[in-house]
Amino acid sequence: MYSKRTVLGGMVLSIALAITATASAQEQPVKAKDVPAPVLAAASKAFPKAKLKGWEKEIKEGKTFYEAALVEGAAKRQAIFAADGPLVEIEEVIAVGGVPPAVRAAVKTKYPSAAIHAAEKITRGTEIEYELGLKNAPKKEMVLAADGKILKEQ
Repeated sequence: MYSKRTVLGGMVLSIALAITATASAQEQPVKAKDVPAPVLAAASKAFPKAKLKGWEKEIKEGKTFYEAALVEGAAKRQAIFAADGPLVEIEEVIAVGGVPPAVRAAVKTKYPSAAIHAAEKITRGTEIEYELGLKNAPKKEMVLAADGKILKEQ
């Protein structure tokens, strides 16, 4: 089970990342009745046991996406679907202890005194990335591939 601190840290990381993305994306809450039927069907098929907490519509680079906030047991996810239904991305808050050793090692190599305080696992098809919130580092956020390759720092 996640501690309040882990969940809060993950939410802070998500909000910070969402704020930085607003320059190229516009998000707005929408009701399920306003979500296209193919998206609703894809969400139900991909996450049959999850409880839906809400939807957002996002326009990114001229394309429309729908993001579902889902809870399944202790797992908290955002699933992003293309307007015609395909699942594009899954963002899941994970415990800091769930960050793979290669990713942890890359952070320690780059910033030896850094501590990871929040983590999300991002899945796009077969590609997996980790978004990390850092303390005691010159950069407060890092995105790394599962093998530890640094993809982005902010």
